[in-house]
Amino acid sequence: MVKKAKTALRLRLGLYGGTFDPVHHGHLLGARDALEQHHLDEVVWIPCAQSPHKNAPALAPGRERAALVRQAIKGRAHFSLSEIELRRTGPSYAIDTVAEFEQLFPGAELFWLIGADQLPKLDRWHLFPELRRRVTFLLLDRPGTKAIKPLPPGVISLPRPRQIDISATEIRARVKQNLPIDSMVPATVSARIARQGLYL
Repeated sequence: MVKKAKTALRLRLGLYGGTFDPVHHGHLLGARDALEQHHLDEVVWIPCAQSPHKNAPALAPGRERAALVRQAIKGRAHFSLSEIELRRTGPSYAIDTVAEFEQLFPGAELFWLIGADQLPKLDRWHLFPELRRRVTFLLLDRPGTKAIKPLPPGVISLPRPRQIDISATEIRARVKQNLPIDSMVPATVSARIARQGLYL
C-alpha cells in the first residue's frame, strides 16, 4: 500500500471496492484511467467480504478473490491491495472502510471508484449522506449502462472514459463451459483460476 510519508502535498487516494469475482481487464482499465485522469497517488483495490449491494454471496472465497487481484495488479505502478474488508465481519459498508482509511492516512483526499451501474442506487448506500461528505465518487463508465445527467452532487466522471465490454458473470460462465478467458483477464489470473478450480 502507499506509504504515509507524503506530507508536502495532500495525498489523493482512490479506493476501489468491489466483489472482483473475478477481477478482469475492464476493472484494470477503469482503475488506470481514474489514476491518471484524476491525478491520484494510488488506487487501493479492496475486495469486499460481503457486498451489501448483491443478494447472492461471492462465488469464490474472499482470500481467492484477493489473490486474483494481487496477481492482476502485480508490477503495475500505483496499484495496491487492501484486505481491510475481508478482515471485518458482516456487510462490507463503504463508510466503515472510509473511516479506517481516514485513520490510516489523516488528511488524505479520498475518492471512491464506482461503476456506472451503481449510480442509480448510490443514495441507498449505508449512511450515504455522511459518506458523500467524506469522499468524492469517481464514476467509471460501463457498457450498456444508461447515462445519468446531470450527475448527482459529489460524483464526477472521467474526462476521457474508455470501456471494455467484459463482465465477471460472462467469465464465470466461460470457465464453467471450459472455454478460454485469456482475452478477458490477465494470464496470471487465468492460471490461478484454473489451478484452484474456481467457478467450476
